[in-house]
Amino acid sequence: MIAKKNTGIDFSTYIIKGALKNYAYDGQIESNRAQYIFDLYLLSDKKDKIRKSILQGLANEQKDTWSLTHLFAIAKIFAQKGDNEMRQAIYDRFCFNPIEGSDWLGYYEILELDGLEGLIFIAEKFGKYIEINPTNHQDDNIIRHFQEAHPALKVMDTLENLAKVNKHIRIYLENIKQTKSIQKKHQPKNKKYRDIVDEVLNGKNLFFSIRNLSEKEINQLAKQLLIERDKSNIENLLHVFDLYKFPFDSRIILDFAKQKPTNRNRIVEYAISSLQHLQSKEIREFAISKIQTSKNPIDYLEILTSNYESGDDQILSQIATQTNNEDKVEALAGIYSNIYTANKTKECQEPLEILYNKMTCGIHRNVIVNILIDNEVLSDKIRAEIQFDSNLETRQIRL
Repeated sequence: MIAKKNTGIDFSTYIIKGALKNYAYDGQIESNRAQYIFDLYLLSDKKDKIRKSILQGLANEQKDTWSLTHLFAIAKIFAQKGDNEMRQAIYDRFCFNPIEGSDWLGYYEILELDGLEGLIFIAEKFGKYIEINPTNHQDDNIIRHFQEAHPALKVMDTLENLAKVNKHIRIYLENIKQTKSIQKKHQPKNKKYRDIVDEVLNGKNLFFSIRNLSEKEINQLAKQLLIERDKSNIENLLHVFDLYKFPFDSRIILDFAKQKPTNRNRIVEYAISSLQHLQSKEIREFAISKIQTSKNPIDYLEILTSNYESGDDQILSQIATQTNNEDKVEALAGIYSNIYTANKTKECQEPLEILYNKMTCGIHRNVIVNILIDNEVLSDKIRAEIQFDSNLETRQIRL
């Protein structure tokens, strides 16, 4: 919007800065911002300067994986617009100059540009690399993703037929089979547990073992917590209830939360998190007291999800105003989003707008915009901005 209103000002330095570095909070999970940068490029009178900088960045970036994915995505848009030099730059970077450990970067753009022909090129490229580096291992993720995107094609059949006459594609497919065989040998066997209590107390992958629990299983775990004395087991059980609502007297969890924290276990941490699902006068009093007196009030804010009262927006606004650390701003965004998803109120506007203007996470900015819309407090300023948001999903919001 600034660039549109100030056509006489040269913003190319800033556009280039935004092209060469991915400023997303988490480049791995957020969508790319290529279209946003390309839109700014179209507004500039320094197109040649910006384009050359993108070409140089694509060729030279060596340290930041997610900035390189960002550059590939920008280059793809140029290529789709008929820029053959940018198309060749994508292929050159993919073939000759991968970041160590990220040799897959660029495959998506090649597949987007050239479909099956692009996949054949990638298969041959990896085959040539494996021929020189036989200890390299490739999986079938690229092939599977392409097949999922093009269900009408018989992708593996096509590659296997080509492998009969193309040794590098054959090397690539054989390598994938070897990788699968190695992975199968090292795949841990599924251990059988007596019941959900045994699985939670003795399982190695607790996070995965406590998904989609039934009401019966939740009650079993809650009853075990009532009698459990081993601190490690208590920690594991409480970890369940920071995801699921504890079904019995909430004071049991509150008593754990009131314990003195220790570095030896996470009992207090998990108990505090579990309180977000529970509601009582005592829990609210505990939360407000800790928020007002603790050195880290953020640790207790989640409790307000089920214990919010009118006027709490002033507490949340004050904390948001005082918080400038990027990681803590992101943490607040998640917590505030949960609070105001559970508690529909126009009071959400001030604290959410403070965070909206501070954070770089496109995902949480999208969540915040939708909460503001749901509560009918979306400001004219944000309403105007979102049609140009760097997150394309936010741009598509219909008001």
